[in-house]
Amino acid sequence: MGISYATPYRPPQPAVSPWTRARMTWTAKGVTWPLTTPASGVFLMPGVRGLGSISSERHSTSSPAVAGSRFEGVSVHDRGVFWPVHLFHDAGSEAWVELDRAFWQGMDPEDTGVWEILHPDGSRRSLRLRFQDDGDHTTTFDPVRYGWQTYGINLIAEQPFWEGDPVVRSWKNPVYAPFFEPNGPHLFNIGSGADVSTAAIDNPGDVESYARWFIDGETTDASVGVDGLVARVPFPVPAGKCLVIDSDPARIGAIMYDVVPGAPSKPSERVIGVDMVNPVDRTPDLGEADFPPIPAGAMVALSLSLAGAGEVEALLPTLYRRPW
Repeated sequence: MGISYATPYRPPQPAVSPWTRARMTWTAKGVTWPLTTPASGVFLMPGVRGLGSISSERHSTSSPAVAGSRFEGVSVHDRGVFWPVHLFHDAGSEAWVELDRAFWQGMDPEDTGVWEILHPDGSRRSLRLRFQDDGDHTTTFDPVRYGWQTYGINLIAEQPFWEGDPVVRSWKNPVYAPFFEPNGPHLFNIGSGADVSTAAIDNPGDVESYARWFIDGETTDASVGVDGLVARVPFPVPAGKCLVIDSDPARIGAIMYDVVPGAPSKPSERVIGVDMVNPVDRTPDLGEADFPPIPAGAMVALSLSLAGAGEVEALLPTLYRRPW
């Protein structure tokens, strides 16, 4: 009788589902709350508003002599947000009260929090919200006794566009080095591939956006801008300092900081107040600065100049009409 051996049968692995859930969080007062995980005790229920598109108003002019009207532009309104949010705790009355109290500390009309959604590919979009009211909440039972309550919370996004992962680019003057060792034959030079003369940036968002510029010393003169419209920095930025220029019309300004030893080398990764300290307002020194936005949907050539061994970095927020 012969014996034959064969590889044992292995059943196929179950197929991985291509579907997942949207994961959302709310961060306020330094505390992050999961909003799509019921086991956390805080989660959104059906009926959420604010995940749609923007609300806008069309402006136009008309004349009795011309049919129809002429489009003059659009005003984008605040984004209204409504959360039907459920809070529960099954460890007792005291635990529920502590959970409810901690959550509501973040609903401060004089402060803002961040509503964030994580996409399946790992990218994120967020919306900064301010608490409005709880819709004149009516309590029909004792939540302390039962350990749960559902609220209808109204919030407002004063900046109505969802903000995605920012685009960060940096440039400096080319630093040339010989291709061979100093003692060898000098055939040609290799320079930096990201120098100011070829600076460009992409805005993948839906609408134009204003960059935050970081100028790291040592520089004696610099300018930043788009398509020939520039803001000139007519003063030096010494080594060990960083000038932060915010070009958003709502927050326009220029602040000089001392860079703490050991801080991240990329200016956009530094934390103001931790890695950059001793702020000095240099806004008046810029004079009549012109800060054009970066248009959406294309690679845009920048107008940069830099005198010195320093570096200029741009952090461009990406703004979208919808959360995904």
